[in-house]
Amino acid sequence: MTVSDTGPALASRPQMGSEYLTSLDDGRVVIHDGVPVERVVDHPAFAGVARTIASLYDTLHGEGSDALLVPTDDGAGLTHPFWVLPQSRDDLRRQREAIRSWQRETHGWVGRTPEFMACVITSMAAHAPFFGRFEQQVRDMLARDQRAVTHYAQALVNPPVDRDLPPDEVGDVFLHVVRETDEGVVIRGAKAVVTGAATAQRLLVSHFGGEVQTEAFAIAASVPVAAPGVRVYTRGTPARDDQPLAHRFAEHDALVVFDDVLVPWQDVFIRDPETMLAFNKGAVGWNVRLVFQATTRLEAKLERIAGLAVRATEIMGTSELRGVQAALGELIAYRDTVAALRDAMIEQSVPSGDSIGPGPEAAMAFAAYGPDAYSRMRVNLQTMLASAFAHLPVPIESLGSEHVAPIEPLLRGSGGADARERLEVMGELWDAVGTGFGARHELYERSYFGQPERMQVGILGAAKATGRIERWQQ
Repeated sequence: MTVSDTGPALASRPQMGSEYLTSLDDGRVVIHDGVPVERVVDHPAFAGVARTIASLYDTLHGEGSDALLVPTDDGAGLTHPFWVLPQSRDDLRRQREAIRSWQRETHGWVGRTPEFMACVITSMAAHAPFFGRFEQQVRDMLARDQRAVTHYAQALVNPPVDRDLPPDEVGDVFLHVVRETDEGVVIRGAKAVVTGAATAQRLLVSHFGGEVQTEAFAIAASVPVAAPGVRVYTRGTPARDDQPLAHRFAEHDALVVFDDVLVPWQDVFIRDPETMLAFNKGAVGWNVRLVFQATTRLEAKLERIAGLAVRATEIMGTSELRGVQAALGELIAYRDTVAALRDAMIEQSVPSGDSIGPGPEAAMAFAAYGPDAYSRMRVNLQTMLASAFAHLPVPIESLGSEHVAPIEPLLRGSGGADARERLEVMGELWDAVGTGFGARHELYERSYFGQPERMQVGILGAAKATGRIERWQQ
């Protein structure tokens, strides 16, 4: 089915940017740097990324938007392609292009764009019978959130304390079920590194890392950020106007506290340890679809960085130096490797429940390769551009001031670059690798799939389990 089969003029569409921004004014409790936030959309720490996300929703409306949409599973509306269950490699290619379209708007700097959590929710729906008595709740979640393209944050990680113990033995901190009622379950505890929680609409709450052994800690659910008892704690200094990336794209990693939060039964999906463990080990394929989205996002980020880096060397007058050219070539090769592994996921796709899923071998290879490669890229940029990063004497906005205007000719670059272009290019690259925003992104990429050793061990285990090691030995 194509978009035109449904009749775009009649079909319902996802929320608009204005509706998304209005939804954030819902009484949520956000504490930033120890101070309560009155309105998220007006706060300098969150306003930039909130409006960036709103602009993505707006691309799904108006001229040219039909090309970005596909019918919902029930055919009654239109949605972002990554929010439907893929049935063919062409569907995966369509999803790749839809993710690309949004990621090139943000240059890959927003990790939790509204299509992100579709990787988990669509995988759950494709394997709905896996969830037993909660099968219908899983199907209903997809139907609801697919229509709206709900903006989720992922609340999976336990706080970094007592990690030498099973989660069930850290009940004073880790999230768990306090009691069950006729209305639902009551949960208490905390989740860490919940990226983008302050500007999300809902949280997908689950456990990842450590084997849950008791029913009290076996919980997966969808929780509104504004649910009574939910508190979001963030930290950080608001970006200045002359930090172009941080000003528009800065997400905050949050500590989310659940203080006896009632979750209705219709939003509960797991309540037993066996299902919880199998879910975390990839039984429904969500981790592979996560890599599919992450590689497409990183592709956009590396394209932007590479384009700026090439221009920066021209502005410095170093573009013909062999060592500089080699460093730029390595950066481009990194982008191409990421894109190639993502496309290999499409070509190696496998059946996955009621859908088709990206190939797991290429996905795991990227998860093992990507974190160290990103760190090397950042060091290469710092080495290649060196003192050019330090030569940023004024913000761009100051070029016309009486104190700066006389020296503007001294701020020009090589290659025909005037002062404005040099400051724009170098300023964006500095924000990408030299500021707190840039440092946080290196940590983000390095930690994206959890502990690196865990990923390497998983690759070995998968190779043994699928018989590849045995075939190689023969």
